[in-house]
Amino acid sequence: MQLMTKPATVLVAVSSLLLLVSFGAVVDAQADVTGTWEITLTTQAGETNWTATFTQDGERLLGEIDLGDREILSLEGTVQGSAIKFTFVVPDLDGDQPIDLSGEVMGNTIQGDNGSFVWFGRGDWTAAKQAS
Repeated sequence: MQLMTKPATVLVAVSSLLLLVSFGAVVDAQADVTGTWEITLTTQAGETNWTATFTQDGERLLGEIDLGDREILSLEGTVQGSAIKFTFVVPDLDGDQPIDLSGEVMGNTIQGDNGSFVWFGRGDWTAAKQAS
């Protein structure tokens, strides 16, 4: 068996490194959630549907969420890689109630984390991006 020459060894090492870096860039690609999403919250109280409109600038996320009955609230959050987190505040006679949602963006869907959603109860959520 013939050993590789030093230049060939360096070429293989550099090629391998470039391949790993390229693969890492694909895996860590920034999700783009700009657009309209239908959110389904599932808790012990049942299923609730909301519509969110996101505008993304880098990692910064802004938008609004329509809870129905003409109740449209501002939201803000972040998107880091495929991780999404956002908060909106629901006005209430007993004091404003922040609702925090987080999850993972997977193309045109979001798989939300399990959590506590104030008077909506405990559960999880999903979202599907609507066609433009």
